[in-house]
Amino acid sequence: QVAANNKGIQLVQKLIDERSLSVVHAYMEHIQNNAETAVRTMLKNFASQNDATGTDTVVASAEDFMDDGTALRLKVLINKKNGDAVFDFFGTGKEVNGNTNAPPSITKSAIIYSLRSMLAEDIPLNEGCLSPVALKIEEKTILSPSPTSAVVGGNVLTSQRIVDVILKAFKACAASQGCMNNVTFGDDSFGYYETIAGGAGAGPDW
Repeated sequence: QVAANNKGIQLVQKLIDERSLSVVHAYMEHIQNNAETAVRTMLKNFASQNDATGTDTVVASAEDFMDDGTALRLKVLINKKNGDAVFDFFGTGKEVNGNTNAPPSITKSAIIYSLRSMLAEDIPLNEGCLSPVALKIEEKTILSPSPTSAVVGGNVLTSQRIVDVILKAFKACAASQGCMNNVTFGDDSFGYYETIAGGAGAGPDW
């Protein structure tokens, strides 16, 4: 990660030298604005297609459970006029004694991943995708644990289950394996760690 960040710094600096800081800033803003527009359009289209009440707000909801039975509950309130969306995880289970607690940043990552995956446009992943989104998570739950809670498993396991819940709420596809497998080996001189992908759920036409 340090090497990747350093390489990124070098490339951005090269781009600034070639195009100027003002031009780079302008295009960064364009990219984020385009992402925001794409996400808002997707959210408004979903709301229009799933409006059963005729009100300005359309609600999409889903729940799933961790292996220990801890609930992950989501209600998405979408304004069908402007594409604002509130991701409300009220009712999600309390923090656990194990290490599958996940800080709010994990949930934000799951949301931005899921939103981008549902877009018709092929856009670069960026913060603009989250501009229409407000996030609500109760404190001392598995998705907003206390500072002393163990969280190492939240990054690789709970994150997958959050994505499943989001995609379920949007009726995008069936659940994946909802987990991430890891293999590691090594000795005193080296260590090797690899994540292994699992199955993905079927979609409407794939």
